[in-house]
Amino acid sequence: MKIRFLNSQDVTAYRELRLQALSESPTAFASSFEQEACLTLTDFAARLYAHDNYTSGIFGAFDDRERLAGMLGFSRESRPKRAHIGSLWSMYVLPEFRRQSVGAALLDRALSHARQLGVLRQIVLAVTANNLAASSLYKSRGFERFGLERDALFIDGTYFDEEHLVLHFNHDI
Repeated sequence: MKIRFLNSQDVTAYRELRLQALSESPTAFASSFEQEACLTLTDFAARLYAHDNYTSGIFGAFDDRERLAGMLGFSRESRPKRAHIGSLWSMYVLPEFRRQSVGAALLDRALSHARQLGVLRQIVLAVTANNLAASSLYKSRGFERFGLERDALFIDGTYFDEEHLVLHFNHDI
């Protein structure tokens, strides 16, 4: 798998993957398929890595045929008092690429990028509490739970809790 920040040339593939993610795994995302299906390609392009911003963006995992197989968003807080904090969001891997370490490769690439920035002290994320595979992956990389948000998502008449996880970096990176 080749992993890199998505750019404007990837917008159509990104939109398709994002909509499939929202449709197939509605409990994994705060957004809904219905909300995002009506967004334009321009709206999706605005989320992608800009060539003048090397800090934040969406990592994409591409197979041998250059098919977008997975994604993971990374951002760094822009406010000065919180500039030491990064966030991960919207992890998704196509079903046919699961159990092939694509999610792990995306996570490792995002964490490597975060460490290379040299200014981050922690990375935070939220994961639906019943998503054991994702939670296990994050915890295998050192993430620890610092909170549980009960009833964080309401989908089709059911509430879902979210775990809030943090990975602390050493001061010497």
